[in-house]
Amino acid sequence: MPRRPDLPSFTRAVTATSLLVAGFGLSGCHTHPARPIDPRALAGTRHFQLYTVYWAGRKFEGFQLTAADRPADYEPALGMRVYYGDCIHHQGITSGGCTLPLEVNTVLYRPHSNDGLGDQRAATIRGVPAVVYEHGKSIELYTGCLTIDVFADNPGRALRAAKAVRPLNPSPAAGPELPPPLYPPGDSRFKGGPCGL
Repeated sequence: MPRRPDLPSFTRAVTATSLLVAGFGLSGCHTHPARPIDPRALAGTRHFQLYTVYWAGRKFEGFQLTAADRPADYEPALGMRVYYGDCIHHQGITSGGCTLPLEVNTVLYRPHSNDGLGDQRAATIRGVPAVVYEHGKSIELYTGCLTIDVFADNPGRALRAAKAVRPLNPSPAAGPELPPPLYPPGDSRFKGGPCGL
């Protein structure tokens, strides 16, 4: 799924504000970087059963995993997200909101158009179709019945994370390779198929 351009701007603002507040909470105060996620908090995400959730490990390129969505907070349109680092010390808070070094979002595929992503290019990453947009800082991978969205602060980190994502929660269908998509990516006319859509 794209970075929620289809959501009303109020919802995007609430989501950005929630991330900003989470960033402040995670960092404790402005003089310390965010702490790694508590293993007990991560345990809930590991037990999410609806589908495989992807991540880039407990640490990626020096940035700790600092937060993860909990199953109790799951919203189908937003998927399950994991967050690395904080925006307070990495790039500061800009007028555009909080930019974390890395966010990985796993969501059940829903038919959508990629027209709202702006400049983009099709790619194949790890053997599956992908769309690269936001000047390379965002990548959408299509696999199985899922999309894996990778959002980073720079194009190199986004690509490296897309190549590194792996299952966070145990799943019989999960493995090191990304399975091909079971739907036609980017076709907003697609209304069904093996994903139960």
